[in-house]
Amino acid sequence: MISVRSQMLGSAAILFASVAPAAAAAAQTRQFDVAAQPARTGIPQFAHQAGIQILVPGPLAEHLRVNRVKGALDVTAALRLLLDGTDLVPVRAGGAIVLRRRAANESASLTPAAAQVEPAPMPLAAEPAAQAEPTAGEEIVVTGIRASLQQSINVKRAAGNIVDVITAQDIGKLPDQNVAESMSRITGVQITRREGDGSNFTVRGISQNRLEINGRTFLGPGAGGSASLESVSPEIISSIVVSKSPTADMPEGALGATVNLKTKRPLELADFVVSGRLQGAYTDQADHLGYRGSALVSKTFGDKVGILASAAYSNTHTRGYAFDTGGWTRTNNIDGNGDGVNDPGLYRPNRYMARIYDRAEERLTLNSSLQYRPGERWEMILDGTYTRLKRNRQSANYQILFNDNDVGAVADGSGTVVRSTYTGVTVRPLVYDEPTEFKSTNIGFSTRYAGEIVTVKADASYAKGLGTDGGPGASFTYVVVPRAGRTANATIDFSRGGTVPDLSLASNFNLNDPTQYQLASIFENDFRTDNSGYDGRVDFTIRTDAGPLKSIEVGSRYESIQFYSEAPQNIPTAASLLSRGDKNGDGILTVDELPGLVYNNRQGSFYPGVPGTFPRDILGGTTSKQAARDAFGLPVPRADTIPFGRVSIKDVRQDTLAFYAKGNVEGTIGSLPLTGNAGVRYISFERISSGYLSDTQPTASKSRFGYWLPSANASLELRRDLTFRLAAAKVVARPSLSDVGVSFVPLFVSRTGSRGNPALRPFEATQYDATLEWYFAPSSALTVAGFYKNVDSFTLNRTQSEFIPGLSDQIDPSTGQTYGAFQITQPVNGASGKIKGVELAYQQSLRFLPGLLGNLGVQANYTYVDSETPLIDEATRARLPLPGLSRHSYNLIGFYEDKTLSARVAYIYRSSYLLGQGSAAAGGSSYAAGRGQLDASAQLNLTRSLRLTVEAINLTRSIDRQYLQEQLRLLTSAREDRRIFFGLAATF
Repeated sequence: MISVRSQMLGSAAILFASVAPAAAAAAQTRQFDVAAQPARTGIPQFAHQAGIQILVPGPLAEHLRVNRVKGALDVTAALRLLLDGTDLVPVRAGGAIVLRRRAANESASLTPAAAQVEPAPMPLAAEPAAQAEPTAGEEIVVTGIRASLQQSINVKRAAGNIVDVITAQDIGKLPDQNVAESMSRITGVQITRREGDGSNFTVRGISQNRLEINGRTFLGPGAGGSASLESVSPEIISSIVVSKSPTADMPEGALGATVNLKTKRPLELADFVVSGRLQGAYTDQADHLGYRGSALVSKTFGDKVGILASAAYSNTHTRGYAFDTGGWTRTNNIDGNGDGVNDPGLYRPNRYMARIYDRAEERLTLNSSLQYRPGERWEMILDGTYTRLKRNRQSANYQILFNDNDVGAVADGSGTVVRSTYTGVTVRPLVYDEPTEFKSTNIGFSTRYAGEIVTVKADASYAKGLGTDGGPGASFTYVVVPRAGRTANATIDFSRGGTVPDLSLASNFNLNDPTQYQLASIFENDFRTDNSGYDGRVDFTIRTDAGPLKSIEVGSRYESIQFYSEAPQNIPTAASLLSRGDKNGDGILTVDELPGLVYNNRQGSFYPGVPGTFPRDILGGTTSKQAARDAFGLPVPRADTIPFGRVSIKDVRQDTLAFYAKGNVEGTIGSLPLTGNAGVRYISFERISSGYLSDTQPTASKSRFGYWLPSANASLELRRDLTFRLAAAKVVARPSLSDVGVSFVPLFVSRTGSRGNPALRPFEATQYDATLEWYFAPSSALTVAGFYKNVDSFTLNRTQSEFIPGLSDQIDPSTGQTYGAFQITQPVNGASGKIKGVELAYQQSLRFLPGLLGNLGVQANYTYVDSETPLIDEATRARLPLPGLSRHSYNLIGFYEDKTLSARVAYIYRSSYLLGQGSAAAGGSSYAAGRGQLDASAQLNLTRSLRLTVEAINLTRSIDRQYLQEQLRLLTSAREDRRIFFGLAATF
């Protein structure tokens, strides 16, 4: 299949075209029909028809025109005809052709790069697919993994700022379920997982990043308008570009990096392309065989119109196991050393909760693109992307609620009660109905007209995100407790430090007999989002050729985002439901009187294979919130229908207006080529946060901010294969829109809650970056980067104990006592801090090895990040790092590829990191333990068009662990499925 790619990235962009397989490129005579047109479009079109790979620095081709080439011609002669009259000369570099300016008295003949008098300004070599060197007139072009690596190198070298890139072939062949997992392969990018799926990400340990799709804001259904990355299939993506140093024309909003997801475009592909994939999807803990598939169709009509449509769908069942303490409580009522006297300041767990999640999941991603080039200088593009994730959960949540009634408690040196017997505990076998559905729509239109002096670009987009998220432990459940006279004692032991603490139970009733329980209350919660936004921008590039100043860019952008969420909770007590549900008149609601609730043991064993002495067979089953609503006349939980529902509303609108000016330079320092850019961006934005202080008292808050954001990037070519870059910028990252709402959301089960803060200021930082990039062989590179960020203002999360009027004095139906004080977390404006670190990246195709070993290759990257923040741990008074920042993270990827087989093994690791600042009374700050994951994939080429594929994710079934302050103060542990995908892929 022939593929063509054309990319213009700043002042040093590359026009790139490639062909596969190699055999197609070996022909010396090809049929051509290339009209006279701008070099920007003509060179990729010629490369497409010639079946060769051509590389050219963007500024060289920006204002040139190429000649008409028509008929059956030798490739070399056709290329000479195409370039006749220009100052471009072709240079052979491995299996590719690099175009550079012609030296004085130099002919336009195609000669090997080594024979040229001057070095090519951008020696971007594409490695041959075979060991033999190409002969004159023969072009052998690499495909597969090595081509993908080389393409990523090409984009990185050509960029006008510091970027890292992963391209389509890598994305398609890595064993990744979604875009977030593909991003995790990039140096400095770390992800967090939700229920086994990559979900959120940080760059260089920083979570304040900007996410784009085709250069536009990627607005989704998540909290604060974030995209639901777990629902975005990687099949629609052509490349992911992570810009770690900004330029003045880039929209603001990133403290760490701007991540641009580029979707596929039809005029970058062959005339007619059809590809598809169909795979089985086996999940081992669920022991279920599902499926997933994808398809793409692209058609061009001449060189003016192209249409592309793609779809990806998956239907899988997964199972997860989790343990949860619900946090820890500082108490003065436990004797931790056996001397008969209670010791002050000891920490005990709030509960023991065993969870088994059964999930039915559907993912759908649709993408389309329409390209139209009505003239040689004019182009229009219309893009659309739709994603949907639907996840239905039925989960068993076997809870034991602890108290201060201890016997034989033992505390360690940190005050953690690691072993104790608690008498009179409450046993609650809860079954949850927890649906999630995320939907997002992003539509964009752009047009570009390239004049002789001025190039004009315009872009506009609209986005919509809708979500409803019960989430683990939320949504709907019947809260049942033991019937009167049923008592239990629990002995729990954390001293082993395992995934689940040891637990034994003693009771005067059968804990797994559903008839021994009665209803205390119903809990129903629904977190809903409704986000929308639109933006528009106009950009002008003016050619100057005034010495080293090659062009000037100016432009403006307007964006408006509306974020809405609500999280009402309906908690009717059993007493309020008796009139409708007490069928036998005994004054209680027993399990058989609860519609839709069925207890059984279909979930099976809890945490099989994990060592420890704890209950394995827990009481679980299924339930239906709709059956409960119908039977008891319960309202659908919405802000307007539930008491205290309106106080959970977050309604935020944010309007941004920006202007910028940037100059692009090209010159030399001594004899060394220098390129770069410098400019300034001004932004002003207004934020209005609306909500309710009570169900009847609305409130609103308005904020305005304005910033000047200068930036500069410079690239110095020390040698043909060695580049040094420097960058400096002032950046601003706005807090999440979910943090600036005026809402208050209580969580009754854990006695915690969150409160927004509409007075939050943006993060401000001055950052400096330096990289040294050595491209020592085809498809190979060694880079080192250092960065330093001086953050002028952090957002801190402050947790404090509060007595909430109207809530704290209510009776908890499970315990018969008042809820009491809540631990409320609220973001507040903080002081300054620093973030600094080093990145190392190495990739090499080991073609120098003998025999089959020459088909091996390796990719590796490592990131070290350290931070100084104003965060102070309340329990230890020590300074805390930035939340979400792993000090160490790395990727190790090994691959093998020949004409028949392609295989890859990938291991990713990130060290422990701070989850959030916590109060001493609630057990201290929370951390996630370090975790690694092993994935693998392979592809067997049956024919030129048909391939067998297999992918394996989470081969070692690594455990996710979270803890409070100390490792033994376990917060949660979770284990997800090992997932195997196998099937066929075809491209025609």
